[in-house]
Amino acid sequence: MENTVFSGDQSESKKALKSIHDEEVTHQQIRPFSMPIHGKKYEIFQPLYDMDVTKKNPQLFGTFEERISWARSMVQINDEEFKDLSPKEHAALMYIDMIKTFVSGRVFRNAELSVVPRLGPNMLPTIRFNEAKRDGGRDWTFAGDTMTGQKRLDNVHALLKDVIENKVIGDYIETGVWRGGSSVLAKAVLEVLDPNSNRVSYVCDSFMGLPPGEKKLSKKDAGWDNTPYLEVASDIVANNFIKYGLLDSNVIFAKGFFNETMPPLAEKIKSLSIMRLDGDMYESTVDVLYHLYDKLSIGGYVIMDDWFGFPSKTACEDFFAVHGIEPEIIPIDDISAYWKKTEDVQVQYWRYEQSSFTS
Repeated sequence: MENTVFSGDQSESKKALKSIHDEEVTHQQIRPFSMPIHGKKYEIFQPLYDMDVTKKNPQLFGTFEERISWARSMVQINDEEFKDLSPKEHAALMYIDMIKTFVSGRVFRNAELSVVPRLGPNMLPTIRFNEAKRDGGRDWTFAGDTMTGQKRLDNVHALLKDVIENKVIGDYIETGVWRGGSSVLAKAVLEVLDPNSNRVSYVCDSFMGLPPGEKKLSKKDAGWDNTPYLEVASDIVANNFIKYGLLDSNVIFAKGFFNETMPPLAEKIKSLSIMRLDGDMYESTVDVLYHLYDKLSIGGYVIMDDWFGFPSKTACEDFFAVHGIEPEIIPIDDISAYWKKTEDVQVQYWRYEQSSFTS
C-alpha cells in the first residue's frame, strides 16, 4: 500500500483534518435537551461533549461478553447458579461484579487502605484495609471510587435489575456522588442489562463538598462542609466514567448545590425509575424530594445512602408525614435503606418555598 503524502504545510493539513473531525463529532451529538446550561451558581452538561478534551483520559476496558463466550465454548458448566445462564447473561454478571470490585477499591486488596470517616479539615487517619467495614460501607475508600460499600452496590444492581425486568420507565439519578463510583456501577448495569433503553444517568453534586447548612433546617446539618476528602472535581468524576468506558451522551452532570440544580433539572426530567440520595443533610434531602419525587414512576425506588442516624432520615420522615404516605422502609445495611413508590403523591411544593417541612 502506498503511503499517503500531504503536500504543503503538514501542520495546516492536520488542523484541517481535526476541524473536519470536530465538525463530524458535533453533528453526531445526542442531547436530550439543549446543553450546556449555565446558571449563576450551577451547570448542567454532558462531559462527553462539554468537558475539556485535554483533561480526558483513555478508557480502561469494555465488557466481557466476547471473552466469556469464548471460554464457555470449551468448558462444561456444572454449577447450578451459572448452568442456565446464557453466555451473554454470564458475561453481564461477571462484568458488573468486576465493576463493583473496582469502584469499591476491593480489587486493590493489600494495597488498599481504610480511611477513618471524620468531618473537618484535618488529615484523616487510615488503617489496614478492613473487609467487614468495606462490606457495610463503614469506612472511606483510599483508592476506590465510592464509599458506599458492597451491600449498597449490590442494592443498586438489584433495584436496577428490578425496574428493567418490570419495565418501570424513567432515568437514574444520584444526588451526591463523591468520586462517582456508584453512578459508574449504575451506568454499567444499564449498559449490559438494558442497552437499548436510552435511560439517562444524572450525576449531581456540587463537586466541591457539602453545603454549610445555612438554612438551619436541622441542628445536625452543621459541620458537613469544609471536609477536603469529600471535595472531588467534576473532571475527576468524568474521567472515572471514561476509564471504565462508560461515558456517553446519556451521562449528564448537574454541578452545583442541590437548591440550585434541582429546579432546572425538574423542568427537564420526564420520569425517573431510581433516585439515589446521598446528601446526608436535611437541607440537601428536601431539595431533591420536593423537586423530583413526583417524577418517580410507580414501582420505582428511592435509595437513601444515609438513613440510620442522619438528618436526611428526619427529612424523609417529615416529607412522609405532611404528604400522608407510609412507604415500607427496607434496610440495606447498618447505614442505608430504600423504599418502593407504590402511590402517586401530589408534592406540596409551597412547603419548600416557605421552608415549612413539618405539620
